[in-house]
Amino acid sequence: MPSTQSIIQLGLKLLKNGRLDANELGSYSDAFSILKVDVSNPLKLAALKSVFSAPDDQTAKYYNPFPLNPEHINYPCDSAPPGDVPGFGEAEVAGSNELTLLEKYGTFVSVVAITDDVDSAVHTQTPVYDLFKTAAAIDDCLKKGEGNDKFLLVGCDFSGIQDTVYTISSKGALKTLRARSFMLELLTEHIIHEILTAVGSNRHAVVYSGGGGFSLLLPNSEESVRKINDFRTRINEWTFDEFSGRLFIAMDALPFGNEELLSGMSFRNIRQTQADNLDRLKRRKFIDQFDQLFTPSMPKQLTVTTECQISRRDDLPDEFMFDIGVELGEQMSPDNQHQDGRIWVSESCYHQFRIGDKLAAAQSVVRYQTMPEGTEPFFKFPDVNWSKEDKSWVYYRIGDQQSKSADCWIMNDWTAGQPILYANYVRKHGELSEYAKKRENESLKEEKRTAKSDHTATFQGLAASSCGADLIGALRMDVDNLGNMFSNIDNLVLLSACSRILNIFFKVYLNKICFDRKTDILKKSEAVDRVWGNPGRNVSIIYAGGDDLFIVGAWDDTVELAFDIQKAFESFTYGRLKNEGGISGGLTLHQPKFPLYQMASLSAGAEAYAKHDDDGDGLQCKNRISLFYDHSKLHRKMRLGHHHRSRYMLSMEWTLAYAFLLPLMGVYQRCSSSEPMFNPSERKRMEVDKFSFGTIEKWFAVIEKYQQSNLLYLPTMARVMRGLEHEFRKNRDDSDLFEELVACLYTTEQGKKNWISHFHIALNWLAYLRRTA
Repeated sequence: MPSTQSIIQLGLKLLKNGRLDANELGSYSDAFSILKVDVSNPLKLAALKSVFSAPDDQTAKYYNPFPLNPEHINYPCDSAPPGDVPGFGEAEVAGSNELTLLEKYGTFVSVVAITDDVDSAVHTQTPVYDLFKTAAAIDDCLKKGEGNDKFLLVGCDFSGIQDTVYTISSKGALKTLRARSFMLELLTEHIIHEILTAVGSNRHAVVYSGGGGFSLLLPNSEESVRKINDFRTRINEWTFDEFSGRLFIAMDALPFGNEELLSGMSFRNIRQTQADNLDRLKRRKFIDQFDQLFTPSMPKQLTVTTECQISRRDDLPDEFMFDIGVELGEQMSPDNQHQDGRIWVSESCYHQFRIGDKLAAAQSVVRYQTMPEGTEPFFKFPDVNWSKEDKSWVYYRIGDQQSKSADCWIMNDWTAGQPILYANYVRKHGELSEYAKKRENESLKEEKRTAKSDHTATFQGLAASSCGADLIGALRMDVDNLGNMFSNIDNLVLLSACSRILNIFFKVYLNKICFDRKTDILKKSEAVDRVWGNPGRNVSIIYAGGDDLFIVGAWDDTVELAFDIQKAFESFTYGRLKNEGGISGGLTLHQPKFPLYQMASLSAGAEAYAKHDDDGDGLQCKNRISLFYDHSKLHRKMRLGHHHRSRYMLSMEWTLAYAFLLPLMGVYQRCSSSEPMFNPSERKRMEVDKFSFGTIEKWFAVIEKYQQSNLLYLPTMARVMRGLEHEFRKNRDDSDLFEELVACLYTTEQGKKNWISHFHIALNWLAYLRRTA
């Protein structure tokens, strides 16, 4: 009998030849029939309709049949392109990971049945990769599963991610936070690898992975269920100690029969049952550690200088504390721990701090079954046989080279071995402007450190890269109503495709979006002499994956980046907006020394506010952005009273932002010096020579008048504009510019209604660009 792996080979054959005869599917007819594939007719490649469109959407767009490429975002197009896959041949098949190759070339192309030698006119939403991968998993279950319920759906959900990642101090906060975030993503892949190895399965069994969880489809057996439940207990014993009870990993193994896969409603019920099981586990988390929870214990570190300076952990003895400024092989004896000038951290935080810089140039992740030699930092996780009495570990190191070894996972690349996806865009010290590098090194003097070119840029360096105010922008964005969309999917292949392709957007394509500068108010891409640093935005991704992201950086770059991400997301997921919603975001501004966990908390609050805001009609409307949100603005809005709160809006729909906010900022930019001369070693700000700070203050007064008296603000606005007109008329060439400004501020267009309620956002944006401190 052919092996399950042969299904993957059949998928590759289909991609290579463009056609697959019916007799070649005969051995696997049961698996493909469960997926409702007509195995009595030949199959051929076809254009893939956007997986985010409704099945009956006649206006849906189609992906080009390009291979996966981290440097090229495959936006869907209006007409269905030919289904031929470019650039696929025997040379690439030789020595490659077959499943990886199938994913690279089979993600953006579909398959249809050929009936009576006539091509089917139906373009499906079934990627070749997800179809054949899922068929391989189903075939595995049918042949190896025990009893009547041959399928085992394994679900996992991480609880407490926010508390685990963001509860750290300011010592190396940015690099440590990125490493800590990546550690949890790597832990997800580690658990998947351990489970698949323990039950004898392979990566084709992964339904989805990302967003703090995963789902697997495995052959059902009592032994597999026992191993998974045992591993859940073991891994949570470790997380309880390692993260002080903040992180809990819920895992559930649910058997079911092929009838549930044949019936869409039954499959949704199975998924809902598993979701309920995971919720039940999270409500009873660490029940096995109750005795430990209620047993008081004295800390091992008794002073604030010897406890971990990153996580504030104080339960580790001296031999497990490390000096953050000393190489791994040169650590001091615990007897010298109380020497002045030392920064002591826990073992795991030490490795995370060191790995933070290596992630900036990471090419791969290498897995070791024994402790690796040398002084390079590593992550370590419990293997499937770990126990408190017999601690057996698996180690992972970040590599700057790629290899086809099975123990080497390649980052964002499908050309060699198993890929591991990671949103790794980060700004390095050497990429900053001269002024930003100078400010960064000044801030590091108190820690007796000097930044190297390949080090992760600090908050001070990123803030100094801004135009105007030296502030950090914290951006949180989250897809709207994604849970509703996934809960309505009754197709295992479509569930796999939607979650995986969405993950590719947030983990892979986001890197390119951050590098490109599509929204460019200040024309930074046209600047010379590196006055803004190297090409690319001065931002660093803290986390991105599943359906959300957290990015920090120069405040003006993060504002513009929010628009780039929204536009790219809307284009990439065409068809979803009118069915389920778009993406909402919140952005807050902070001093570079502001606590990082507070940045995360406040920007999350801004994002939540945008998701639940309305335009004064009481109807919540998502797909919004809240810029420059803070609690003082919220209190000011509350003081207006229920009936007048719509006169001071803290968020806006993206459509209004594109129709009003960006055009107005473009006019403001044209009011600045036509050719600003920046000294690369000095602070840069927007030099507006057409009006003064006093004019901005008068506009703020107009807003206040509107909030108090509604339309009576118009006479006040007229007085401000008359004064401006005099300045603009001094130069005949500025007359058109003044008319554009008037058109923005005296608009009656339906698409820009209620613009005056959002005018303060543009004024704050402008004021921050002009600030000198």
